[in-house]
Amino acid sequence: MSSQANFDSISSLSSYSPFSPFTTFLIFTVLISYTFLMRSHFNTVRPGLAMRQEKERNALEDKYNNAFQRREQVVHHIAWAKQRGEEAEVEQMKKKCLQIDEDIDGLEAKIKKLYKDHGVRAKAS
Repeated sequence: MSSQANFDSISSLSSYSPFSPFTTFLIFTVLISYTFLMRSHFNTVRPGLAMRQEKERNALEDKYNNAFQRREQVVHHIAWAKQRGEEAEVEQMKKKCLQIDEDIDGLEAKIKKLYKDHGVRAKAS
């Protein structure tokens, strides 16, 4: 009789599972949610890669915004030079403005390519 009791206790140990069905369901739900959110927002499930891509996009967007600010300042300088009647200064500033416009176009193309490569939608402007 003791051998039968010993056998029953061993067989019950082998069927023991540390996870209840609810715990298993909860873990599965969390993993699926994590995967869905990371894929939908960052197009990857790797947090390190998502952070690097976000930093890269933010750096380019900062350069883009700075270029627009520089252009705005140059446009104001052009207006001031026109008021003072300094045509040479106006021409110099117009050339500078065109150069900044080219920089802006280049940055815009890089940003669009980066967003396409990273598989994310562009932010609304």
